[in-house]
Amino acid sequence: MNIALVLTHKFEPNEGGVQRTTSKLAKIFEAQRHNVIIVSYVNDTTSVKDYEGIKLFQVNEREPSALKKIFQEEQIDCIINQMGFSLELTKLLLKVKPRDTKIINTLRINPLNFYDNHKNTLKDFFERKKIGFLNTYITRKIILAYHIFRQNVELGFIVKNTDAFVMLSEKFKPELLFLVPKLKKYLHKIHGIGNPFLRPELDIKTLPKENIVVYVGSLNIRQKRVDLLLEIWEKLHAQSPDWKFWVLGEGPEKKNMEEFCKKNNLDRIHFFGNVNPNDYYKKAKIFHMTSAFEGFGNVLIEAQSYGCVPMLFDSYSAASDIVYHNENGILVQPFDCNEYAAETKKLMDNPEKTSELALNAYENVLRFSYEETYKKWEKVFEKINS
Repeated sequence: MNIALVLTHKFEPNEGGVQRTTSKLAKIFEAQRHNVIIVSYVNDTTSVKDYEGIKLFQVNEREPSALKKIFQEEQIDCIINQMGFSLELTKLLLKVKPRDTKIINTLRINPLNFYDNHKNTLKDFFERKKIGFLNTYITRKIILAYHIFRQNVELGFIVKNTDAFVMLSEKFKPELLFLVPKLKKYLHKIHGIGNPFLRPELDIKTLPKENIVVYVGSLNIRQKRVDLLLEIWEKLHAQSPDWKFWVLGEGPEKKNMEEFCKKNNLDRIHFFGNVNPNDYYKKAKIFHMTSAFEGFGNVLIEAQSYGCVPMLFDSYSAASDIVYHNENGILVQPFDCNEYAAETKKLMDNPEKTSELALNAYENVLRFSYEETYKKWEKVFEKINS
């Protein structure tokens, strides 16, 4: 097939989850002898470049006719809309696509992202806008009701009028149906396919592991709940004098976190900023994630691919798709910091168990290999063309 991957970001393959996944999918499809182009629909000059042998079209969003021309000239059979929640982009693609071209929309966030976390999301929004007085129970309920109404209209239209709808996990289906019940009659169009990963070839048993717990991610409270991370690490700090705690990432809470550590004499917590995490995963034995929600949780598989045992709150559906409790990681009841600290201490005190989980974690990554990911996409392609 001739496939076009479409996104509304400037395509930077090493920045952002959508861009990285788009790059990986393009390479996976190319390896299976599909012809692939990437279309970046942004506010920039229309141009065409080469990205590792793949045509990269940059299309000015004020020139939608350029999209139609590209799809026609490249004889595109299937458009994969990487911004599948966008009603505006979906309508545009339906309008400009060739008659027989199929459209697959992908949803790269948790369907109940806003529903489950609207209190913190709205609190942050009102505070940033300096209108905190509007953060009331009634205001939140009105906004949530509008959100649900809008999702019913927009996702209802998108799933009905496209050929397939791909989310990051099969476990997101019940959440989508809870939010938009009328989609039950379109279940045959809805699929769950996780992000692809290329596992490094390593001998996990010989990696120079040290007594280190590592966190990798943005330093914010709304999604990542780094406030809970510090609460957990404060409990562990005195109990585990031979362990270090590493923080990789930047974000609005970094200064507060550093000040908290200084104030409470947490001298074995070290901040490294935005760095490539691979060498840090190789040394760390345990990976901590305290997120309230995630779309998928790429960092979990990244950590597993280096034999770093993930521990996280069981706070979103796809978490248990990646981590099997007590097999290749640890799932903790949200948001029990005492249990989280206790489970971490168990691993710290039991190196044999930690090594066993690390080996299982490394093997688990194969479930998300390029080959396994393509098998799932191939079934979707066969279904829309049958």
